[in-house]
Amino acid sequence: MKRLWIAAVCLAAFFVSTAYAETYDCKDPQFGKSLSELDSEGYFIKFKEKDGVSYYNFTGPCKFGIHERLAPILVYAFINGKLYARITQTFNDDFEIVKQVAIRNGGEPKVSEDGAWTVMSWEFPEKGIRLKIKYNKKTNATKSAMYYEPLREELKASSPEPEDSLQ
Repeated sequence: MKRLWIAAVCLAAFFVSTAYAETYDCKDPQFGKSLSELDSEGYFIKFKEKDGVSYYNFTGPCKFGIHERLAPILVYAFINGKLYARITQTFNDDFEIVKQVAIRNGGEPKVSEDGAWTVMSWEFPEKGIRLKIKYNKKTNATKSAMYYEPLREELKASSPEPEDSLQ
């Protein structure tokens, strides 16, 4: 009986500890945290390293609203082993939907034009985060990056903008 009680307690402790294990939330990246802190389940798969930035696919559970209408490319970038950016790329997107969702989530952006690209950007200095979305009026492609400014400063000045780095 005593063994059964000890086994039950150990089993309960196991289930409680796994329930409270930290899992990565792809929608709310914890910028500046180390890969080892974020990747307890082994879901980050490195596929590229360039100009001091390591790029990873996230193969774990991750669902954004955009998944209901498109198949986005979603990549996470690390500098010196710390989470620096979440980069997204889509094709055949609808600019009105992109604009509507972006403004609803981030407020009014700063807007500029760069050739065929409409560029919307936001800064959230209290969090050290910058968000940039580029929409190509000719191809309907969208590139976006949410990145952590304190780590951006560690890169060389010649490094590409995060949203353009997947090329």
